[in-house]
Amino acid sequence: MRDYSTISLADARRDYLATSTTGMPIAGLIAWGALAAAALLLGDRLPAYAAFIAAAIPFPLSLLIDKLRGEPGLQAQSRHNPITQLFMRFITVVALLIPFVILSAQAAQNLDLLILGLAILAGMVWVPHGWGADDPAGFIHFVLRAILCYAAYLLAPEPLRGAAIAGAAALTYVYAIAAMKKPSSAR
Repeated sequence: MRDYSTISLADARRDYLATSTTGMPIAGLIAWGALAAAALLLGDRLPAYAAFIAAAIPFPLSLLIDKLRGEPGLQAQSRHNPITQLFMRFITVVALLIPFVILSAQAAQNLDLLILGLAILAGMVWVPHGWGADDPAGFIHFVLRAILCYAAYLLAPEPLRGAAIAGAAALTYVYAIAAMKKPSSAR
């Protein structure tokens, strides 16, 4: 196991990228695309928990995708990397903000606000990932996602608003798949 107290930031970033999952943007595209389709088909009958599933499922699904593709993906020793630790703490921060989104959507009686809030919060994790991987694609993904999701909320007609927000989030994963650094570039 590597001693992270003595290595450079550049080496810690390289290790972080080398042990990250490449399945995450694929899983995000699947999850948010499925939510967009479900919102389009079900409209007002869409259960609120579907938005939570779309926000939460990309990480475990990405691990499965990595296994199916024969890629190492996230590795146990990476938990000692301070960049991985920072990333995981940021996920905790995002999780602590989710009740605010829930309360806001409940107060407004608006499922679209729940989808919007979860789409933007789930996108925030790309900021520390991008910084940790020394890859501007993470920050660009988040900014693009926020802009597209807000635009969908503001511009889509009400019956299509939830589907448009989820679709906007899904669309940003196409950018991430094409632009983000791959673990193989860290070796």
